[in-house]
Amino acid sequence: MRSGLFAALALAGILSAPAQAQSVQQFYKGRQVNLIVGFNPGGAYDPYARMLARHLPKHLPGAPDIVVKNMQGAGSVRAANYLYKVAPRDGSELGLIAGSAALEPMFGVRPTQFEGQKFTWLGSANDEPGVCFSWHTSPIVSARDLFDKEMILGASGTSNLDFPLALNAVLGTKIRIVRGYNGSSAIMLAMERGEIQGMCGMVYAGVQTSHPDWLTESKVRTLMQIGLARNDKLAGVPFVMDFAKTDNDRSVLRLLVGWTIMGRPYLAPPGVPDDRKHALRRAFDLTMRDPAFLTDAAKLRLDISPISGEAIERFLEDAYVTPRPLVERAGKVLAQGQ
Repeated sequence: MRSGLFAALALAGILSAPAQAQSVQQFYKGRQVNLIVGFNPGGAYDPYARMLARHLPKHLPGAPDIVVKNMQGAGSVRAANYLYKVAPRDGSELGLIAGSAALEPMFGVRPTQFEGQKFTWLGSANDEPGVCFSWHTSPIVSARDLFDKEMILGASGTSNLDFPLALNAVLGTKIRIVRGYNGSSAIMLAMERGEIQGMCGMVYAGVQTSHPDWLTESKVRTLMQIGLARNDKLAGVPFVMDFAKTDNDRSVLRLLVGWTIMGRPYLAPPGVPDDRKHALRRAFDLTMRDPAFLTDAAKLRLDISPISGEAIERFLEDAYVTPRPLVERAGKVLAQGQ
């Protein structure tokens, strides 16, 4: 009996050992990894996702196939909810969401089912600056005009709505928002037709990609850069924080627009095993420096200025300790967009 028991225990150990000792390469080899994108196919996030899906596998042990799946809704909050509550926590599903979504649970404006700090953050492809553009035929020619004249702009949701709401509520600009456009491409078309005078939000990279002539031929005026810090790509463009009158105003703006440093963040659900987490982060960092990846990005006119998963974690740590009265003030601004 004793020898039979020992044999059974030994056999159980042998059978369980491969699962316990499975390497990162063994886990990913021959596997399909899903990359959940929180926005429409063909939108500003889609080319970044599909390009990463092509290049990241060669830097990840096991070289899995990565398949992009779109799950739009609520400014990518729907995708974030899925990744937090439903997706397996083993590194087989990744995501690409708006940086703003990571802060949504603080405000309680949109229905969230996640804690932003608990995701496994891999990094962001760029620290995209937010901007306000005006069309070249409009009477709005400078940032100061935003305070002295009414500017009519279009909004579809997320940053192109939240940013102008923030500028009006915190700084006192006179922006009139026309809502209901179906994405940034529809807003750009409305600008060309003269229906509106401009747009604000995370739109600089989108204009670079889809309408580079607007910048080279001065068809739009870049009125203001919006973000946590000045961006070198916009040297000479007035910076949003310079118009804040108090430290509290600046703190509220950091909550509302500071997430631009993680313009297009990639993440995985919480609880991914440490070895896979480190392998995913390393693969992301290597991909961002991969000459073939950068060549593809240049062909598509996609801006690549990456930040690490660790940097995203530090930003969120700082944001989540903001005093509650300032968080509530920011939440009231965002609630106007609902």
